[in-house]
Amino acid sequence: MGTSLPMDYGGEVFCRLVSDTCTDRQPGRGGVELNRLVTFVVLLMVLLLQVELARSEWYLGGYGGYSAAQPLKDATMNNYGQTFAVNRIGFNSTNIINGDTLTQNFHTSDLSLKQSPLYGVKAGYFFKEEGFSWLGMELEAFTTTPTIKTQTLTTDQDITFVIKNVNPACPLPTPNNACTFQENLQSTLPVTQSTLRLVTVLFNVVARYPGTTFQPYVGVGGGAFHFSSSGQIDGRQVVPGLNAQLGLKVLATEEWGLFVEGKYNYATITNLDPAGFGFSGVYSSFNAVAGVAYHF
Repeated sequence: MGTSLPMDYGGEVFCRLVSDTCTDRQPGRGGVELNRLVTFVVLLMVLLLQVELARSEWYLGGYGGYSAAQPLKDATMNNYGQTFAVNRIGFNSTNIINGDTLTQNFHTSDLSLKQSPLYGVKAGYFFKEEGFSWLGMELEAFTTTPTIKTQTLTTDQDITFVIKNVNPACPLPTPNNACTFQENLQSTLPVTQSTLRLVTVLFNVVARYPGTTFQPYVGVGGGAFHFSSSGQIDGRQVVPGLNAQLGLKVLATEEWGLFVEGKYNYATITNLDPAGFGFSGVYSSFNAVAGVAYHF
């Protein structure tokens, strides 16, 4: 890893440091012994530093690949559903004063996402110095654009309207001095394309087989998933997410290696666009990447 001294030059320095028999020694120079001591200490520190760097193992990597985003599951649009229910029932401030309540749940079918390129970087450290060369940790960041497609969703909405005070419209008998109207509505909802970008920062724990050429590895971790969307669904949000990975690194030299890796990501979005649909859902993706790593 470090630059070694030529044999002749190293022998000359050693001779000057430990012996007075060198043929080209220049006696009489002031402070020569102190200079020798300082030189010896500096060389020793350089040598120890080189040994320390050789024992530790840091790495940097960059990669690119393909992200196969899965449809957004368990999708709800409760802001949109609440507006629809209020307009359908005619719920207003008078109902609120009277203590009436209106609740609803608006579920949709899964939202399809586009497949997209993925680019990222990572930096890590293996605990070789501590005697655990198979164990490491890494920090990585990547970005991709799993855009929401133009599509028509099927919807399912449950509406519950509770009138608190006795009302001639309530069916008899009236339990608890209130009456309840319930309704289930099934329909469709067209949505247009919304550009969705994901930026992820993760901390992973990595386990590998520390071979000299081939190093298969697995990793698991978590971090921050930043979703930003523009279009019909417009908003941004940072949520916690999970990462799992499986890969193989091939060392071309002691410093340089190539790797291929499969990744799985999972995160839950909650009320992504509070001023619009109020979209919530579960994001997941399978990613395939390849890259280059530098070890030092």
